[in-house]
Amino acid sequence: MDTVKVVVIAGSDAAAGRLHSGLDGGSNGTVIVEGSANDPRSAVDLVRRVRPDVTVVDLDGSDEPSKAGLATIREVARVVPPTRILALCESADAEPAVEALNTGAHGVLVRPADAADLVAPVLAVAFGHSVLHRPLLAALVGSTVQRDGARRAELLDSVNPQYMELWRMVADGLETIQIAERLYVSERTAKRLVASLLRRLQVANRIQAAALAGQTGLLDDVPAPAPGG
Repeated sequence: MDTVKVVVIAGSDAAAGRLHSGLDGGSNGTVIVEGSANDPRSAVDLVRRVRPDVTVVDLDGSDEPSKAGLATIREVARVVPPTRILALCESADAEPAVEALNTGAHGVLVRPADAADLVAPVLAVAFGHSVLHRPLLAALVGSTVQRDGARRAELLDSVNPQYMELWRMVADGLETIQIAERLYVSERTAKRLVASLLRRLQVANRIQAAALAGQTGLLDDVPAPAPGG
């Protein structure tokens, strides 16, 4: 691939023009902008016609990505799957980046002051790499940790020590009759207790309960009860 063909999608002609001139002027001919558009329908038509290596989609100037920008990413990914998509956000918030990635973007960057700084990321995306601005990566990791912490706190509120012990048994793969023997209850009661545990954990089955235990680490300090009590 001697040159990389690019299409620019932005919310205004002025924004598209800045991206166009920066990519063309900063690449020494390596990146060629074949055209630009400022609405989802014309954007998809342009991408279908040009078949660019990379489509750069500017998600507008607000902290929240525009519905039009996300719709463009979704439609381009659906209609022209070979093209790679690089989304530009206003800030390093995690939510816009997640939305862009979920709709089909192969990379998300905070919009640079100088569009020429996009040349290297565009080339990386064109050659099959995924790119993510470092502050966005930190925000995504922090958001995940925060969500996991909130989930752990929610579970601790709903699962008492007795249910923790039962959860440990379920996570270890014990059958209902084995659980009944260890808890000194009937098999029917053990089934009822397991069903109650699944409701408290908000999961559909034992496999999901075991997976949730691994994700949250809440059972790491809960010893498996010895056979017979």
